[in-house]
Amino acid sequence: MKKVFNILIPITASILTIGLVLGLPAYFLLLHHYKGRKVVNEWHSTDTFDIDKIPTLTKQKDKDFIILNLADVQMCDLEDLGHAKIIHKEITYLVDLVKPDLITLTGDQVWSNENLISLKSLIYWLDEYQIPYAPVFGNHDFGNKYDSATSGVTYSCDLYEKGKYSLFDRGPTNIGTLGNYVINIKEEDKIINSLYMMDYGWRDEITDEQVEWFKWNADGIKAHNNDEYSKGMVFMHKPIHEFFSVIIYEGEDQSDADNYPEPIFAEAKTHGVTDFVCGHFHEVNFSLKFQDIRMTMATKTGELVGFYEDEDEYINGGTSFALTGDDVIVTHNYVNRNDYRIKR
Repeated sequence: MKKVFNILIPITASILTIGLVLGLPAYFLLLHHYKGRKVVNEWHSTDTFDIDKIPTLTKQKDKDFIILNLADVQMCDLEDLGHAKIIHKEITYLVDLVKPDLITLTGDQVWSNENLISLKSLIYWLDEYQIPYAPVFGNHDFGNKYDSATSGVTYSCDLYEKGKYSLFDRGPTNIGTLGNYVINIKEEDKIINSLYMMDYGWRDEITDEQVEWFKWNADGIKAHNNDEYSKGMVFMHKPIHEFFSVIIYEGEDQSDADNYPEPIFAEAKTHGVTDFVCGHFHEVNFSLKFQDIRMTMATKTGELVGFYEDEDEYINGGTSFALTGDDVIVTHNYVNRNDYRIKR
């Protein structure tokens, strides 16, 4: 028997070694061909607005509607697959704590080249909660020449759109990006909130076409809402520069604080928007008003998937939004870092 083991052990080791040598390149080379469906869905400002094409969620009267935002979960197939159960545990804790009516995800759900298994796992978890969810893309999960990915953006669109509880829509295919869509929240017969999910992944600005698309939707909703803008919330990955202005000018005279507003911010002020929500900056979170609009940099979810030199700077958890009908109440929900910490 000992001789048999002495023979089998090196053979097994050789097989495993050969499998790794051949399997890993195959993983990178073959799975990078997941390009997704070619879909053409052009939008033009002259199109007739159809309110019925926007998914609508219901807010119960005299009860807050709760949104839980997960920012920068950043799962990775090869480097973080073994850590997935810890990330899953953290998200489950936040869902149980907040009891949301909707889960939003502000980009970088996955990162690095290997994202197919991770993205499928995340979608499976979200469907498991049986709660509607709405993601936008970040720079790491877009899949382009700047941040390559196993599943490119169109294939990621395919996966999100197949989610049982997913509200994701790739949206128009001719406005410079994918993943732009709207969700309405209605109380009785009135649309009280509209969520504008806007892609701001690897680009440095919202495109002019996206701004026009936003205005077209806001005005269309207004026309079906007793000529009244609903309270809008814009969810995106990267912060527009007004996020940095709010830190500098909060509590001071803001008359000359920002002479060059980004186009999306300027239009948001006149189209009912009350809130901007973003992620991207892992070590910072806040919720402050700038020129009457609340700017919320959401808490990062999935602590140790990002790498920083100073581990004491980690914040970890999720950000929740209680829609009361009259206002939006923001809460940063933290987890115990010792319970949701990946030991290296």
